[in-house]
Amino acid sequence: MKETRIKNTSRNIVSGIALKLSSVLFPFIVNTIIIKTLGVEYLGLSSLFASIFSVLSLTELGFGTAMVFSMYEPVAKNEFAKASALLSMYKKVYVIIGIVILGGGMLCIPILPLVIEGDVPDSINIYLLFLICLTNTVISYFLFAYRSAIFMANQRKDIVDKINIVIEIGLNLSKILVLLITKNYYLFCALQPIYTVINSLLTLYISKKMYPEYKCYGNVSKAERKSIFSRVFGLSIHKICNVISNSFDSVIISSFLGLTILGQYYNYFVIGNAIMLFMDNVTASATSSIGNSMVCESVKKNYEDFKTIQFGYNIILGWASVCMLCLIQPFIKIWLGEELLFDNSVAITISIYIYAIVSSSVFVAYRSAAGIWAHDKIRPFVEAGINLILNIILVRSIGVCGVMISTILTMGIMRTIWGSYYLFDEYFKEYSHLKYLATMLVCFLIVLVSGVITFSICNLINLDGIWELVARLGVCIVIPGVIFFVCFFRTVVFKRCIGLAKSIIKH
Repeated sequence: MKETRIKNTSRNIVSGIALKLSSVLFPFIVNTIIIKTLGVEYLGLSSLFASIFSVLSLTELGFGTAMVFSMYEPVAKNEFAKASALLSMYKKVYVIIGIVILGGGMLCIPILPLVIEGDVPDSINIYLLFLICLTNTVISYFLFAYRSAIFMANQRKDIVDKINIVIEIGLNLSKILVLLITKNYYLFCALQPIYTVINSLLTLYISKKMYPEYKCYGNVSKAERKSIFSRVFGLSIHKICNVISNSFDSVIISSFLGLTILGQYYNYFVIGNAIMLFMDNVTASATSSIGNSMVCESVKKNYEDFKTIQFGYNIILGWASVCMLCLIQPFIKIWLGEELLFDNSVAITISIYIYAIVSSSVFVAYRSAAGIWAHDKIRPFVEAGINLILNIILVRSIGVCGVMISTILTMGIMRTIWGSYYLFDEYFKEYSHLKYLATMLVCFLIVLVSGVITFSICNLINLDGIWELVARLGVCIVIPGVIFFVCFFRTVVFKRCIGLAKSIIKH
């Protein structure tokens, strides 16, 4: 069973990396073409609408996550009738969610001008553009997106990733051709719902071929429905918190600083988001296997795995954050030119932002796999409220950095301290939460020292263009690696982490 979980996790990580590569590389190309052919304001519009639809998607309230969790046990025990009944319930709820999102989107149309500071590009009708994006958001709920739960519950996230890779490549190649040939932004946006339909149809076909035993029939028991909706209630609070803390950043920047600054910020965020995507791939790939382990293994075994994964995750994330700190400015300069550069304060802040946000992903994955959501009800409201207030206050005084600092303080510090408490209170009851926090703090301080030293050395490099980037990359590879090795190579968790890495590579 352990070997199967490692094998599934390994191929999930590999397919996830391939998907993230396409998800990272194509936006660089597409965004560059948009800026060169249409203007940076169009990037601002894309970011703003994406944030609005993230808010509308709150209607889903984490229902998909709760359903996958509910399917872990029947799938592990080959209880196909029970799993099929859950799938049937999932399908019905998704249709309702699609209708609600459609209605909510229509209600948003009159207020669109209120969240855009400054002029919209002359050739753009924001209402038509919004309707195209709304169509893309709701269409998957009416089709077969729910069937991806079959793959997730069977620890085969790699199948979902492979479908998404095909769609990502086709969609972005089509976008590039449309931009270069027609420069028509409406047609560019209309490609998205077309490929969403294709994605949904592929998911239906492959799920039926691989898992014909799972069909939409039967009814879920009253007790099971109550349990699911209890989890959904807990998840919904966390989802609302995440959306307010993440998606409202773009709305705040657009409202107070304008579409041009939002587009400029979006270029930095795309690079930071690339790191978040790669890191989240690790936890997303492992979540199903973690859930299976929690069903089949002891708490002690899971705690040892948790410590090992968290340590390895922090080391990789720390190295990536240091690289971002030292490389983002010369990269932006080469990519887009000096006119779209922020000063170093933004580079420093977004590097800390990435580390603070992503470092919580491991305990969140374990908490999700254990189904622990309902007990953590107050913290997300407090976190979201403070974040929104700080956003409005700090964006007025220190601009873009203020938006990121507010998120660091809430989603980074508050979530790590308060949010991780419930994992220890509900599942790792025999182990010290304070010791976990102390370990996280030590890792952060070592990463911080590593970042200061590496950044200082990089600033001594007197080169330009691609050679500056190459030289800085060399420093970023060596200095943090040496510091991390010296600090940790004698520890037991370091040796366990190396062993786990070898197992994953072997598979």
